[in-house]
Amino acid sequence: MAFLTFLHPHVHSHPTLETAIWFLHLRWVAVAGQLLTMAVVEWVLQIKLPQSGMLALMTVTATTNIAYSFWLQHLRKHGLAPTDRLPTYQVISSLLLIDLAVLTGMLFLTGGLTNPFALFYFVNIAVAGAILTPAWAWSIWIVAVVGVTSLLLRSEPLAELSNSNMQATGEWSLPKLGYLVSFATCGGVITYFVTVLTGELKQRELALKEAEDARVRNRQLEALATLAAGAAHELASPLTTIAVVAKELSRSLDKHGAPDTAKQDVSLIRSELDRCRQILDRMTSAAGEAAGERLDAISVDRFLDETLLGLREPHRVKVTVAEGANLKKNLLPLQATAQAIRNLVQNALDASAPEDEILVRAELVESKWRILVIDRGEGMTAEVMQRVGEPFFTTKEPGRGMGLGLYLTQNVLRRLNGELKFTSKPGQGTTAEILLPTSRQ
Repeated sequence: MAFLTFLHPHVHSHPTLETAIWFLHLRWVAVAGQLLTMAVVEWVLQIKLPQSGMLALMTVTATTNIAYSFWLQHLRKHGLAPTDRLPTYQVISSLLLIDLAVLTGMLFLTGGLTNPFALFYFVNIAVAGAILTPAWAWSIWIVAVVGVTSLLLRSEPLAELSNSNMQATGEWSLPKLGYLVSFATCGGVITYFVTVLTGELKQRELALKEAEDARVRNRQLEALATLAAGAAHELASPLTTIAVVAKELSRSLDKHGAPDTAKQDVSLIRSELDRCRQILDRMTSAAGEAAGERLDAISVDRFLDETLLGLREPHRVKVTVAEGANLKKNLLPLQATAQAIRNLVQNALDASAPEDEILVRAELVESKWRILVIDRGEGMTAEVMQRVGEPFFTTKEPGRGMGLGLYLTQNVLRRLNGELKFTSKPGQGTTAEILLPTSRQ
């Protein structure tokens, strides 16, 4: 199928349940049309047709459509929404192949290509191009060409259509060769342009979805900025007051020779106050990018050193830098970017057992910094992976996180044209892969 992908590079999604239902109705219309046409030909035009063979072929279409209908009902009962993709597209592909076989059989019994209803081959080709992947659409075209070729060689003649040059005699003639070439060409053109148009429409839908997702993210950022500004305004004054009181209390304890435990408690209060200020600073940093921070040309070593600052357990982080990684500096807002990666490292520490180390590895790959954060935790299920990065979504215990760290990290990396990917399986830990394009020095 490699040449089929070359003919049309667009990637199509699987048919949706809505498309599958439309195809079901189309096949019922085909069965009704076949019965009506047969009745008109027999009773109005007084042309004798092989009724048993025709009805047998119609029964094949009707029977497969009934089974297809039950399959779709089963999918609906199990919660598949109209816009959800089908679990497999092989069913629709198989039905289209059956429809081509039935059409070829009907034409064989009724004059072959001298029958004007041979044009319905193009309907099957167009439908395949619209709802199947390009590879399957071209496969349907090939089967249609094979069917036409077989009818050019052999079919049951009808007396009323016996004067046509397309009558099957078992031998090739110039009109037959011309018909085959023109049919294959027209069918190929239809397949190509229908699949191209379908692919373009799919890409447009994806672009619109991405634009809508970006709009939603921007609204979330606005809401987060409003929340952060309100929190900073409300908490700044009491935190400042507590910090001043704690400082004065520390001086008083030193003068009066207070126990070391009391001094340690006051020191803890001051350190937690500093932590609260850092949290407020991160929340008011426009979704992770420090306001007014200048861009600095920094090496990987310096960047990782800055990333490790502020971690609760930096001794559990094993850092390795590949040879040559420091040859390419990067122009970055150091504090904002380091905080973004720090969030990932802290998440990895929280996910791992207290005695386990996590690995942070940096290397240079195709003019990009590639940073891996690898933990030995429980890993993530597919359901959790789908929600990774949602604001306020967290799997941590209450009080250990607000679910904003990863969300802010993604926004920082997105603004720097970076990428963040996760690889995880339950029980096998998680690997976060960060790609940051390096600046041109």
